[in-house]
Amino acid sequence: KGYFNPAVTLAVVLRSRCSLRDGMAYVAAQLTAGIAAGLTIGWFHAAGPWKDITYELGPGRGYGPACAGVAELAFTFLQAYVALACGTAATPASWRTKQNNYSGLAIGSCYTAGGVAVGAVSGGELNPAVCVGVAIASLCHHGAYVPPHAPLSNCLAFCTWELAGGLLAAAIFRKTHPGEFRKEPLLAK
Repeated sequence: KGYFNPAVTLAVVLRSRCSLRDGMAYVAAQLTAGIAAGLTIGWFHAAGPWKDITYELGPGRGYGPACAGVAELAFTFLQAYVALACGTAATPASWRTKQNNYSGLAIGSCYTAGGVAVGAVSGGELNPAVCVGVAIASLCHHGAYVPPHAPLSNCLAFCTWELAGGLLAAAIFRKTHPGEFRKEPLLAK
């Protein structure tokens, strides 16, 4: 188990492959890591050669919040769905091994495709912990000329869209992989 993304953790908890308690611990660790990374980047940015430039969390130039949000939702959904399909689904009986050696490549490819496809639209964070880190870094050091534009409200909006992507991935996975779920009677004795 190695989830670095709270949206994926949400999907895995909803998939019942991780307990709620463990999922909450993962999310706490992921967000703490995002805060630590944001503080570190903010401090390095303040001492670096581009200290006058502001790197902020928000929609790309020429795009609105809704467009950026939908882009984050779509690619976070894709990433979480692939993580569920490759990382939590049972291997087919026809395979000679129970190991799944392609899940890391598939999940990493989703991040790459999402970052390239929507980087200019939303920044392509695709991860609430990354959004927290970018917002914290922006608050720590925002350049000499331009203060950040609402990093906390943008962080909350992006995190909401990304968590919705994880929720949607869990719901669609349940519909597309019904054999992965036990059938229990409506009225258990």
